[in-house]
Amino acid sequence: MIVSREHRFVFVEAPFTGSTAISKELLEQYGCEEVLHKHAHLREFLNVATPEEREYKVAIGVRHPLDQIVSFHAKLKTNHKGAFDDPARFEENGGWVSAANREQFEFVKGSDGDFSAYLERYFLSGGVRVSQYLWGRSAYDHLIRFERIDESFAEFLGALGLEAKRALPVANPTAGRERDFFSAYPEELRGRVRAFLGPLIEDWGYELPASWGSEVPLSSRISYRFKNFAGRVATQVFHLTPRHYTRTRAKLSQG
Repeated sequence: MIVSREHRFVFVEAPFTGSTAISKELLEQYGCEEVLHKHAHLREFLNVATPEEREYKVAIGVRHPLDQIVSFHAKLKTNHKGAFDDPARFEENGGWVSAANREQFEFVKGSDGDFSAYLERYFLSGGVRVSQYLWGRSAYDHLIRFERIDESFAEFLGALGLEAKRALPVANPTAGRERDFFSAYPEELRGRVRAFLGPLIEDWGYELPASWGSEVPLSSRISYRFKNFAGRVATQVFHLTPRHYTRTRAKLSQG
């Protein structure tokens, strides 16, 4: 997570949204500092922030969820920068690679990198998908969109009374990913993608191709709202964070 006490803002590093490039630029060019850990949830910051810091503006990077899935699968398939089998990068050792990430890495290795198998296993089972970062959507003052990252980053700076000093340098690119990410999704799975991921896609302000068929089912929208409500209660009322869930799961698996 990146904080500027001079300009009074927080940047939440949502995974696979260009957050590495944005964070690097904020640290190097705008006098910001890194706090907590990469991909920290906003609630983690609010749990330790001063009353003044809780009033800071909040920005987050966003990207089409289907593009994020394709990008992360490519990182798993290529073991991006050796991260997924490097203990120094593991969450319990202060890194960002969670136990769930490592499980997915092993699955992708065992399935020869088959995207359909990965999609069905991790995104088309267990009900409608939600994002921990959207539980507090109303807390974000600025969305920096990956699809037009330079322009969107400049708009964010402008809202703070700052000017962009240069185009964002490329950082942490994903090798071997499908640029036309929609084409990575098999036609026979697109109806389920719409039902399981459609509400999340809409909530981030994106769309599915018209050729993929009809509207997102009402039952999916209801389930999505319920899960997000539960997430908001957990974080805003009980001040829980995703790392609490990770530790709980680890204890249960050990017990």
